Amino acid sequence: MSLTKIVATVGPAVEPKETLSSLVESGASVFRFNLKHNNPQWHSRMIKKLQEIAREKKKPLAILLDLPDPNLKNLIGLSLAAKYDVDFLALSLLRSKKDIEKLKKKAKSFSLSAKIIAKIETKEALKNLEEIILAADGIMVARGDLGKEISLEEVPYYQKKVIKSCVEKGKPVIVATEMLESMIYNPFPTRAEVSDVANSVLDYTDAVMLSAETATGKHPKEAVLMAERICRFWEKNRPPIKNFNFEINHQTSAVCYSAYHLWLSFLGQKEKIKAFLVLTKGGLTCHMLSRLRPNIPILAFTPDKKLRDRLCLLYGVVPFLLEERGYFYKKRSAKDIERVLFKIKKEEYVKKGERVILIYAEDWGKLGKTNIVRIQEIP
Repeated sequence: MSLTKIVATVGPAVEPKETLSSLVESGASVFRFNLKHNNPQWHSRMIKKLQEIAREKKKPLAILLDLPDPNLKNLIGLSLAAKYDVDFLALSLLRSKKDIEKLKKKAKSFSLSAKIIAKIETKEALKNLEEIILAADGIMVARGDLGKEISLEEVPYYQKKVIKSCVEKGKPVIVATEMLESMIYNPFPTRAEVSDVANSVLDYTDAVMLSAETATGKHPKEAVLMAERICRFWEKNRPPIKNFNFEINHQTSAVCYSAYHLWLSFLGQKEKIKAFLVLTKGGLTCHMLSRLRPNIPILAFTPDKKLRDRLCLLYGVVPFLLEERGYFYKKRSAKDIERVLFKIKKEEYVKKGERVILIYAEDWGKLGKTNIVRIQEIP
């Protein structure tokens, strides 16, 4: 599967469970429910189907509810989000960080832990971009509505600007709207659409989003497969990330930066590093490593099920759930590492004799204290 994540919008075209399931098999890991369309009962049925598929396939999936505007519909959406404990809430038409703070306050009243994705689609949002990125948990470049607010030729400029700022700060970013629009009707995209997806990958986005292509299109599975195929090719053929201003302002970011450069030092060698292997309790290590955009997987183990699902949006991260059995409370031991290595070998991400870079905190009880980096051979 590609390291760049595929967000698929759920609609009538994927209503049959087997069709929805085919999107999971094809590479979609985040599923968007646009509350502007259909009714809460319909969305409720489809969320149930998706959660059933995740259990049956034993695969982590993230659910994103797209809230249409800051009015009564959002209260209905929050009720739905609370009922199914969704992972992300996308906020439309926001103008400043105050809109995010209001939604967070409302979400708290519903006992929601969902993370807030701010949709950049207004002139005011562009003016307040930096404060919005800092206040939100992630960003969506909503190019359709943004293209109605500013000149069309400006949209690619702001797409690149938003992505760069998000990557530097370790905030996940989604590029959305008309990625493979012609595939609503046709089994293949246009060359221009392929270039559009490729350029999003070259900009180092976390995810690309399919809207009507999967929601109402004739070829939803093929659209996901095509997006995944384009992403996978360009991840392998783009240069390592450069000219980004990465702040190294805490211990975890410094350790991840060191681990990334350790990986780079192996690129010219015969025996390469196959993956990063991360043990994480709060997800910060994954964010700090993912933002550097290595072109190998970040195999992330956490005892937190909700964190596992939310990590489905982060570039390169393949999340696993580890049940808490006592050994995840205090200090790491050789036995803990053995269990993790056995799991990734069993899942065929690595083979015996191959090497990974292992990253974790020796003191599991303190967040942000990642302090171990080592090259580990698979036994």
